[in-house]
Amino acid sequence: MTDLAQRYAAALYDLTPDEDAFVHTAHFLLQEPELWDALTSPVLRPAEKKAVLEHLPRLQTQPLLLHFFSLLCDKGRMELLPEIITAYQQKALDAADGAVCVMTCVHIPDEKTQQQIQSLLCKLHHKRFVRLEIRQDPALLGGFLLEIEGVRYDRSVRGRLENLAKQLQERRIV
Repeated sequence: MTDLAQRYAAALYDLTPDEDAFVHTAHFLLQEPELWDALTSPVLRPAEKKAVLEHLPRLQTQPLLLHFFSLLCDKGRMELLPEIITAYQQKALDAADGAVCVMTCVHIPDEKTQQQIQSLLCKLHHKRFVRLEIRQDPALLGGFLLEIEGVRYDRSVRGRLENLAKQLQERRIV
């Protein structure tokens, strides 16, 4: 993530810590291919891009966000938006003393198990809350992987088999 994207995210967060409004609107801009192409096109002038933004119903009720996206168009930096979203969300998490944990597993665990994992991670990482992002990967064979704040916990069957193979290989070498 670029320093510039982090600075834009920090400035916007200082003005409006309303994460939902910003993230939903930004994702809307990103997920409409024709709109996104127009906003990032080098052919259109910033004034034309701003005119497009001003006609979007979502932005008519959000003058601060309209101004922010217009500024990105003026500076030719609209393509930084995905990075700005990530940096903004991280800033919001830090402010709330939270963290995101990516959980990769074969089967999605039930709510109780998810809550137990979140509670344990809160204690281990000294956080008020942990938000789980769950991804499925049948290649793990069973168990799960957790990645949070640069730390990886591998409790998967595949990981254990790889460790066992490594240990056996080391014993054969000695």
